[in-house]
Amino acid sequence: MFFRKWTLLKYLQINNSVNMREPDKQRILDAINHIERRDIPLLEIDPDIAIMNEILGKELPFHLHSFEQDVEDNVELNIRMGNDMLYFSHVWRTGRVEVQDRDGRLHYKDGSIKTRKDFDQLWFPDLGKLEQKLEETCRALEGMGMGLMCGAQTAAFTAMTAMGYNDFLLNTLAETEMVLDLIRIIHEYCLREMEVYLQYPVDMMKVGSGIIATTGPMVSWDQVEQLETSFIREQIQIIRNAGKHVYFHIDGKVDDLIPNFIDMGVDVLNPIDPSGGVQDIYEIKKNFGDEITLAGNINIDTVLKKGSPEEVRADVIEHIKRLGKGGGYIVSSSHNLHEQIPVENFYSMRDAVMEFNS
Repeated sequence: MFFRKWTLLKYLQINNSVNMREPDKQRILDAINHIERRDIPLLEIDPDIAIMNEILGKELPFHLHSFEQDVEDNVELNIRMGNDMLYFSHVWRTGRVEVQDRDGRLHYKDGSIKTRKDFDQLWFPDLGKLEQKLEETCRALEGMGMGLMCGAQTAAFTAMTAMGYNDFLLNTLAETEMVLDLIRIIHEYCLREMEVYLQYPVDMMKVGSGIIATTGPMVSWDQVEQLETSFIREQIQIIRNAGKHVYFHIDGKVDDLIPNFIDMGVDVLNPIDPSGGVQDIYEIKKNFGDEITLAGNINIDTVLKKGSPEEVRADVIEHIKRLGKGGGYIVSSSHNLHEQIPVENFYSMRDAVMEFNS
């Protein structure tokens, strides 16, 4: 325990731009319970590898996600980022056709599961290896105050990437039962994976959707319910029965769907994409702020990518002041920190949270 505390203090002292606070999962739990406090929580998950390497001062391979690196590096990354919870997950690439660029990043190209004949090409991650890494992560977090959020795989998005976006969407009309059977097969694994996660001291579970665009759902709401949310509802019910909180990551314009998410049992909605100006987080806060916690909206395409550190700081402070009233807000970006975002702008985002709370 002493060694872990010493390690935490060492990582905090490395950041000489501001006085870094210690991680505290209670900030996030209070936000979920709409308890207003001055020290607003921060939770920025899975930054691009280039940003990770800048933060850590390392040269990790470019195909890695933050949660795919060694446990010690992942813990150090989250401390330096100022996060109040660590995100644990894995990428299930079943059926995916990917290409690697000159830096080593993997880019999605298409899916390979085009017909029922291809179902036998599906592969399933080793739950034993996943559990071993999760156990190691839990040990590393002991005594640090940092919470743990695990990312559950969800069936519709995994099926869509396995089949290919275009073929999946076409087959929702032409081969509906085939698509549903693929989703059901994948969903069974998703439930087994969740059983593993929920055996450990997890504070929150993340589930996600992949069939919403900046203008709204790619298919009708009835199809969203049939293909995706009916399965996610089952996962959410299992999470809530285990006494854990639900963090729902769903891209695009979703303001019209928020009553459905509340009905499903979602605690935290992320990332509240501005969607080119057609989605207003402040209006969402006014309409639903007492019923759901909002996380995100610091724009990755405008202020974080193109703004100055001073403009980033001002934007973050405005979000905190306007959204932190009555609790229910967690600072994070409007998606993930991509490679075109200067690390100095992330530091400005992080430091604004630290300075506001000091």
